[in-house]
Amino acid sequence: MNIRASEETDLARILQIENSVFQNSAWTRAMISDELTLNVDRKTWVIDSNIELVGYCMLRYGPNEVHLVNMAVDPSLQKMGIGKKLLIHFLDNIPKDSSAYLEVKRGNFPAIKLYLNAGFKDISIREGYYPDGEDAIVMCLNK
Repeated sequence: MNIRASEETDLARILQIENSVFQNSAWTRAMISDELTLNVDRKTWVIDSNIELVGYCMLRYGPNEVHLVNMAVDPSLQKMGIGKKLLIHFLDNIPKDSSAYLEVKRGNFPAIKLYLNAGFKDISIREGYYPDGEDAIVMCLNK
């Protein structure tokens, strides 16, 4: 598995994974395209199997903080440690003395476990945050 910065040519595969993982709340092509643009405050890491892209994580940077805004792994390859590799890579590359933030669906127990094991802590709840009405747990990790 290889982790690298995304390229515009990754858009179609990211969109495919996005739609298969988040069937009822997937980001649109335009939203993903905006994340892949070379803005100073945004970065997308992708992981590939030397055959095709299998996962991604999208980040936004602010003063002394990084926000993990979207992350997914191809459903056929989940529970194989790919998400953990992406998360570790993300955390290894955030600026020193920064905090990392994310929101996760209250019912997404595998993701919650992954984030807790990486050192994230629950800091608040955003009620009805997701399009389907589910709450988000806001989590933070201080580096």
